[in-house]
Amino acid sequence: MALVPATASANGGGSVSPRDPGAKRFVGEITVPKIGEHLTALQRIATLNDDTREVFSPGYQESLDYVVETLREAGYRPQVSQFNYPIWEEAQPPVLNQVTPTPKVYVPGDAEDNDLPSADFITMANSPTTVLTNAPVFPVGGILDPPTGGSVSGCAAADYAGVSGKIALVQRGTCPFVDKWQLAQAAGATGVIIYNEGNTPARQNPLFVDNQPEPDATIAAVITSYTLGNELLQAYKQGKNPRVDFKVYGTFTPRWLPQVIAETRTGDPNHVVIAGGHLDSVPEGPGINDDGSGTSTLLTMAQAIAEGRYNLRNKVRFMWFGAEENGLIGSSYYAETLSQKEADKVDVMLDYDMLASANYIRGVYDGDGDDTEDGDPATESPDSGKVEQVFDDWFRAQGQPVVKGGFDGRSDYVGFTLRGIPSGGIYAGAEGVKTAEEEQIFGGAAGSWYDPCYHQICDNLSTVFTGVMPLSAEGLAPGGTDADKRAARRKMVKGATKSLREMSAAAAYAVYYFADSKDAFGTKPGGHKPPKWPHRGGRWHGHGKRVGR
Repeated sequence: MALVPATASANGGGSVSPRDPGAKRFVGEITVPKIGEHLTALQRIATLNDDTREVFSPGYQESLDYVVETLREAGYRPQVSQFNYPIWEEAQPPVLNQVTPTPKVYVPGDAEDNDLPSADFITMANSPTTVLTNAPVFPVGGILDPPTGGSVSGCAAADYAGVSGKIALVQRGTCPFVDKWQLAQAAGATGVIIYNEGNTPARQNPLFVDNQPEPDATIAAVITSYTLGNELLQAYKQGKNPRVDFKVYGTFTPRWLPQVIAETRTGDPNHVVIAGGHLDSVPEGPGINDDGSGTSTLLTMAQAIAEGRYNLRNKVRFMWFGAEENGLIGSSYYAETLSQKEADKVDVMLDYDMLASANYIRGVYDGDGDDTEDGDPATESPDSGKVEQVFDDWFRAQGQPVVKGGFDGRSDYVGFTLRGIPSGGIYAGAEGVKTAEEEQIFGGAAGSWYDPCYHQICDNLSTVFTGVMPLSAEGLAPGGTDADKRAARRKMVKGATKSLREMSAAAAYAVYYFADSKDAFGTKPGGHKPPKWPHRGGRWHGHGKRVGR
């Protein structure tokens, strides 16, 4: 990420600016108290459902019902749309046996054996059927032997030189498991064995990881104990050329889940502004910031427009996606299955995921890739750079510097950028660690996560309304003493509501800008690029929040 001042005006072909009376009035209606009413409702729903709103829980369905009811009361005709989230299962237990140099049968496990010594290896969820016998194993670059921590094994494409036609042996380390899997597949590996790092007692056992590389995997991956991986590594280093039987029997069954769409009744249907966030939480908590903050801000904007005081040129399509936390499933399925005719009508997609982080930054996605190096060039474009500039224009008018983050595949914009639809968004931060420079600019506490309660039970209404989380919050001064944690917490008091106030204002401005601009991009594009992720007979998997390491 790059810390930069918000840059020059983005008016271009549009006619809206931060000084526009209609824009100022609309932004003024999107207040923290109004957003807070919806946050309170979502917390109530989570509390009544074991403190979660994850996509398979009653809490998710009740959250969806709340959104639908609120929209109907405002005068919308919301549509509950279905998306396919296939069930992955193993038809039979996997096999991983050492054939040479020392014949050995390893013990398979499943999700119940996660991080336990009861198994030697566990298949990564979403692995396809892969059957290999007497297959060569090839250790990739970057392995630390002996393990000292911080391994970058398999984190770069160059690490996989020579792996084609072989099973990649990769050490766990600093980059996501799914990245290792994806890079191994791209390099022509026939399978992937990721072994636990082995540098501490906590990094010894096999793990179960539910994620999926983009596009769909064509080879299987397993995560093993350090002992298993080290056995194969040492055999290779001794010139014994280890070979294994590697068999995974993954199957996929279609499963349909709901998400919500609501359009404004007025506005040009050939110029559609999509504004979206995700409705689900993780199983571990109520998700009031992630992404109750986006959900509630969108609802507040929808209500304000429905009151009829805005004669917007373009149609606004509000969307509350499902299964974002499981791999961007709902949003990407929607984007991928959108007909080309309908995709060509979408001017822009605005993504609002996490707007109320207690230790916040003002994050803006670097749509054209000119400010960061951590994005994906395949999803960057000049038009997405224009979306970035609209947010810059707002923050510049407020005298508020921003942090730029690349399109890194972690939120619901992904499916839209891969359809060639200009996209962008803002975020207040998740598990990243605030720097001293950022503390000077945004306040809060350097050394703590931007959201110390990210993906935890303390991502709740109390934390969002007060900025004060329990000392047990994972991202609160990690590794520090209780005194350090208390000091960091004091610096975050009211930080979440300050974040929500600033970020929701920018979110509202961008919706108004694109909804009321005659031609926001200067000239209407002649059609978006075709999808890069072909639909495969009812099976589809998203990219995912890549946080597992």
